[in-house]
Amino acid sequence: MSDDSAVVEEELVPDDVIPHQSLPPLKYRDLPAAISWKKMIGPSIMLAGLSLGSGEFVLWPYITYKTGFIFFWACLLGVMTQFFMNMEIERWTLVTGESAITGFCRLNKNWAWIMLLLNIVPWAWPGWATGAGTMLSWTFLGPETIAVAQLDPAPEQFDLSKVSEKASYSSDSGTLQWRGTMSEPERDELRQAFQQNEILDQSALIFQNIQQGTDLKYEAKYSAFLGIAGLLLVGVVLTTGPVVYNTVEKIQIFLVGMIFVIAVVLGIYLIQPYAVTAMLEGAVSIGKMPDASSGLGTMALLGALAFAGAGGTMNLGQSNFIKDKGYGMGKYIGRITSPITGQEEAVSEVGYHFKHTPENQERWKQWWRAANIEHFFSFFLTCLACLVLLSLISYSLFYESNGQIREGMGKFGEGLNFIWGQAMLLEAKLGNTFKLLFLLMGVAILLTTELGVLDATARISADILKVNYLRENEHWSLSKLYYFFLWGEILLGSAILLYGSIDPHFSQPLFLIKTSAAMNGGVMFLYSMILLYMNSKILSRSISTSPLRFVAMVWAAAFFGYFSLQAFQMQIIPYFFPHS
Repeated sequence: MSDDSAVVEEELVPDDVIPHQSLPPLKYRDLPAAISWKKMIGPSIMLAGLSLGSGEFVLWPYITYKTGFIFFWACLLGVMTQFFMNMEIERWTLVTGESAITGFCRLNKNWAWIMLLLNIVPWAWPGWATGAGTMLSWTFLGPETIAVAQLDPAPEQFDLSKVSEKASYSSDSGTLQWRGTMSEPERDELRQAFQQNEILDQSALIFQNIQQGTDLKYEAKYSAFLGIAGLLLVGVVLTTGPVVYNTVEKIQIFLVGMIFVIAVVLGIYLIQPYAVTAMLEGAVSIGKMPDASSGLGTMALLGALAFAGAGGTMNLGQSNFIKDKGYGMGKYIGRITSPITGQEEAVSEVGYHFKHTPENQERWKQWWRAANIEHFFSFFLTCLACLVLLSLISYSLFYESNGQIREGMGKFGEGLNFIWGQAMLLEAKLGNTFKLLFLLMGVAILLTTELGVLDATARISADILKVNYLRENEHWSLSKLYYFFLWGEILLGSAILLYGSIDPHFSQPLFLIKTSAAMNGGVMFLYSMILLYMNSKILSRSISTSPLRFVAMVWAAAFFGYFSLQAFQMQIIPYFFPHS
């Protein structure tokens, strides 16, 4: 390399091109030659793998179970909106080699600690770990049934000393619970307990519900411990792979491919023509909302919108993925490697930019076109296909051709019970093999999400801390910070799951997923506005946001802003301040 080229490489990008604020200025280098979109496949499939376990397998089939396809129009808008948001995130990284959040910090250094918190707090709720634990438990141990009776008036105490340990009473909720099966002698013991406590006898009703399988809750044995085991397994896999990105990419491509094949096979056997008709009607019923009788709160709806795709800071993780893959200017940055099995790589904390020569401009057009095609096929179509398939399967199983829910199906409305409901209906229609296939698909889906969430949150947090606070610290390399955050998230998630044995709310995967999702909807509202400003005002016209994409980002901010405000007003404030 000549001395002249070395000088060019070290030439600093002036502030009137891209400001640097508290960070070092970018340096000029030529944009590397573009590659074909087929060779770029990987990062977007990782992002799709993230989204499968939240929106595609849990929230949207749950909404379909509760209300049919009334709200499906918003699902399509959600995926489309995220496509445009993700491409604006990719734009900054292709142009600079930096993560989008580093770009935010070039506007104002306070975005560093704000985005660090927004990356950690919403994802601390390990809903997908619990969900995967629930799937594993149901697959190999079967569910534990719980019959519940509401006592009115609710007594302060209920003496159950002469009754089986299967019975328990909560004075807070005024509910009597019976776990597992009930024999006739056990029913008689419970009847005597009602009489001795001078409470209206409900033993016959509880016995009948257990025998007929109606109005039962389905819990998973050891789901919290299996969830913790899943967290630890993911931690070990990520720690032992030589180059973290390569490890995650290979696992996600395999799992996403397997999930898609299983979903297609199930769809061929299960999806009914009337379900397709109902979905098409829902897709064009723009503006229709589920009514109050559905029991769907704004938190669930906002969560479903946020997770009709990846959601929250996970979308921002796309810039970290393509940086590690070496897209665009990311080729000059370096990768995160394992402290155990990998060779430490030199990682530049500061990005690069290219001069707008005819050659670089032509290369930019090629990179941008290829990135859009890759993301459209790998993310948009993958997410859309899985959303459509899994929602159609849910509708075909639970609904009649007249649009009414099948008789007796209302009993699966709590938590993840609707997934067990699908498994039971599958077994009745197609046999035990298909039921097992469905549950194993659920395990794989939720593990892809857990793997993706743990990797992306650690990756983003490490990047923020290294670039903004520890640039000159040689001890804390990007790789060491990555593993610090990775195992910190695992320990925090495990602690929350263990706390669930004290407060049952914290052990419910659907509650955890909805909480995380609603928080992330607010995060997306915030960063869509920052991205809009950064890519349209900071980048020069030839590489900045086009008018069509500008409108799409304004729409994204309005879309997530509206639903975030609704969730905040109607559910978050009342939850924390019930008497205000």
